Amino acid sequence: MRDHYEELAEFHDLFMDGPWNRIRPALADAFSRVGVSERILDLGAGTGIGSRILAACTAARIVAVEPSHVMRAVLTARIADDPALASRVSIIAGRLPDALETMKAPFAGFVCAHMLGHLSADDREATFRHLAKILRPRACGIITIEPGRDPAEPEAELVQERRIGDYRYIARYLPSSETHRYVSEYTVLDGDQVLRSERFAGDWEALPLATLNAELSQVGLRAERGFPGTALVRRIDEVDP
Repeated sequence: MRDHYEELAEFHDLFMDGPWNRIRPALADAFSRVGVSERILDLGAGTGIGSRILAACTAARIVAVEPSHVMRAVLTARIADDPALASRVSIIAGRLPDALETMKAPFAGFVCAHMLGHLSADDREATFRHLAKILRPRACGIITIEPGRDPAEPEAELVQERRIGDYRYIARYLPSSETHRYVSEYTVLDGDQVLRSERFAGDWEALPLATLNAELSQVGLRAERGFPGTALVRRIDEVDP
């Protein structure tokens, strides 16, 4: 199966601190009271930026699952280079839902950040089914969701920039098409001279909260809108009335 991050990975980390820091309050609120003997799943851990932030928000051990070889290489290096992380974060190579099949309960929670949209509906359903089996009572999950937006307003192009050495890196995230798949462009400049320009059309698709809940309810889970850009997932029978 094609690794969509094989080429994109070069630019990925340059612009991910912001999205992860925006969901830090949700991670702290959900997992700050989880103890050192418990475990939390980081599903689609990517290069480990999120694993690092999650580790700062909880004392729990973290199991980081990542299918992409190139992203996992950076993840492993990032964890190995930090003794505090290396003592708490375990790395699993595998795709969802298959990577969950051999996981043993219990887990105190899970994080699905910026990744569920890569999965097909069938794979999401199987992933949620496995999670429902291995989560302990009163466990919870954090899932990033599509931000609320007035459908009548056109989606704006997002542009970000940062400098590394003598060069400027500019990222443009283009408005979604009818299929809701993302398109991103990255340009490397020396002054006004374009050194490189790359364009990527990915398979990620935004998931509205209603769609997410329709799938979660099949396995006894429910998502409620939480901190901006996130949903808090719990068992339906444990949700406060």
